[in-house]
Amino acid sequence: MDEFAALDRSTAGFATLLRAVGDEQWQLDTPDPGWTVRDLVNHVVGGNRRYVVLLAGAPTAEVEALRDLGHLGDDPVQAFTDTAAEMTEAFHRPGVLEMTVHHRLGDRSGAELLIMRVIEHTMHGWDLARAIGADDVLDSEVVAVALAAFARDPGMLERTSFPPAQLPPDLPADRLLLMITGRR
Repeated sequence: MDEFAALDRSTAGFATLLRAVGDEQWQLDTPDPGWTVRDLVNHVVGGNRRYVVLLAGAPTAEVEALRDLGHLGDDPVQAFTDTAAEMTEAFHRPGVLEMTVHHRLGDRSGAELLIMRVIEHTMHGWDLARAIGADDVLDSEVVAVALAAFARDPGMLERTSFPPAQLPPDLPADRLLLMITGRR
């Protein structure tokens, strides 16, 4: 599976979980400290929007101005679907994977940003599943793509916002990715 297929699968997986959120579940706590289900979904939808602007070459201040906005409107599922489509389209523009953009965590290639979105949709999908009591099994092929990216570029982990983790030997791939991304 390539990175674009992993993006499609991780996006579809998040959308499936999002459609399962019941009206009474939007205020449930998530594994992300201080975030409700609504906060988490807003973060993911906002991330999709920020990456579209980022990949269009917007300055960091313009991208960051989107961080604290409400992005869900009256239809969170449609907000996610729309922004995910725009984000996917942005990644498919010629030359995007080779470009360098100024992310708040430092300069990143378009290819690295693509993997970051795969991981974001996958891991926040896991968070969402845990919050609403849905199946939280990670897609093994998507996990393999994410772990391969870390293996190709060991410095990528240090350039993310994930906390360093002491990793026990011989972890299954899904548990390894969970631990790398700060989930226990």
